[in-house]
This record gives sequence, structure tokens and C-alpha cells, in this order.
Amino acid sequence: MARYLLVGHLTRDLYDSSFYYGGAVLYAGLLARRLGFETAIITSSAEKGLEMLFPELSFYHFEASETTIFRNLETSQGRQQFVYAKAPPLPVDKVPFKWRKAEIVHLAPVLNEIAPQDARLFETDFLVANPQGWFRRVKEDGLVEQIAPNISCWPSFEALVVSEEDLSASSDLLSALARKTRYLVVTRGARGASLFTEGKEIFRPAYQALKVVDTTGAGDIFAAAFFGMLYALKKPLLALEFALCLAARSVTRPTLAAVPTLYEISQCLEKGGFYGQEI
Repeated sequence: MARYLLVGHLTRDLYDSSFYYGGAVLYAGLLARRLGFETAIITSSAEKGLEMLFPELSFYHFEASETTIFRNLETSQGRQQFVYAKAPPLPVDKVPFKWRKAEIVHLAPVLNEIAPQDARLFETDFLVANPQGWFRRVKEDGLVEQIAPNISCWPSFEALVVSEEDLSASSDLLSALARKTRYLVVTRGARGASLFTEGKEIFRPAYQALKVVDTTGAGDIFAAAFFGMLYALKKPLLALEFALCLAARSVTRPTLAAVPTLYEISQCLEKGGFYGQEI
């Protein structure tokens, strides 16, 4: 069984007066486990008993005084994010070496908790990321704004998944990212996604969701589906179709319930899938 390692902060996501656990490492990690990978997470938070809450996952957990807390608000201008607390950066150099070796290493920062240059601390031939946290800055009032990071200092990746929102701060980001990876995917919300490789763009439309309930985590689920299938089959277009299929199913449920079930995964794995059909 191949090992799938995720690195980033798990979060508490606020909904009205309650919270639910989230973060790219949880959405992507739970899916990776259901895809059959031995899945582990390097993270930091103030939470206790993560292994009991998520027994299917392994954790290397740096205890902290705070857990990163997000609130996502849907407005007429699009989604706004606020941050109310932030766990400290991840001291990856203090992680035992055996934890830093995996067939797949997936960097999934939400707020710069791991630096791009820290990727050198991992030993893998399949380094991937959905690096939305490197495109964010938190203002004094807690509002998250998009920024253009210095991509020139990034390592080379086998694959990257970013959103149109990630690229909104600068028109130069797309070409800079394409130079850093073999496969670049840009998700385009309800419209679909584009794969950039070998100087070409290949667009695939989204699968139609029966009802959109919550889009939180859909990009993280998409990323894990794409990376996992790309690793298994080395066929990027099939990986793209598979990721689009699972992402469409994920938005029909809120919070971590969005992670596709084994039955849904098997449906999307069927030859031809449900492409173009209502799901």
C-alpha cells in the first residue's frame, strides 16, 4: 500500500454558533484513505485525541495553544474568508525522518504554515500541492486577501492544483506556476477545470451536481482525487475526469460529510463514469 503524506493545518471552520473540523489536510486526507492509500498528516493545533476522532488517519501532531479558525461567508461578490486564530508554523525539521518519506507528499497549506523551501525536507519522487495558503494574507480585521507569492523560490512539483481565486492577484501567476510543475490544474468552480502540460491547455467541463449545498473542501477533495489517480495510473486526463466527478458529488453535502463515500468512488471509477449526467 502506497503511503500518502499530507502537510498543513487542520482547522476549526465556524458555521453560525458551532464549528466543524476542516482544513485541506482533513478533506484530502480522508479521501486519500478511502482511495486505498496509507494516509498520514503532519499538523499543529490545540486539539486533543485526533487519532480517536479520525481513526483511519495517522497524525504527527505538534501541540499548540490555538487551532487555526476560519469562517467562510458567501456574499454577492463571492466568498469571503475570515481568520480568528492561527496555529504556529510547522517545524518540519523536527519531524522524524521516517515520517518525511512517502510515495506521495502532498503540501496543503491554508495560511503559510509550511514554507515552499521546506519541501526539501521530504524525500519523495511525487511531490504535489494544492497551495492555496501561499496565496493568502490575513489583514488586521481578520479578512483574508489574495496575494501574488514569489514563485521563483518554489521547488519543482510533479503536480499542482490551484483555483482561479488563487490566481486573481496577478496575471503573471499562471505562467510562473506552469514552469514549476509537470502538471498544473486550475479549477474553475462550476465551469470545470483546465489541465496545463507540455505547453497546452486542456479544459474539461464540470459534472453537474444535483444540488449545491456547500463548496467548502471541494477543491481539496479534487486535489487528492487528481493526485491519487495520477500516481496510480500516470494518465492525467483520466485523473482530471475522476477528480471532477468526485468534486461534483462532494458539494452536495456540508463539512466533512462532503468526502465521497466508497460507493461514490466506485461509481466514478467505472468506465465512462457519469460524465455529463446529473449526479
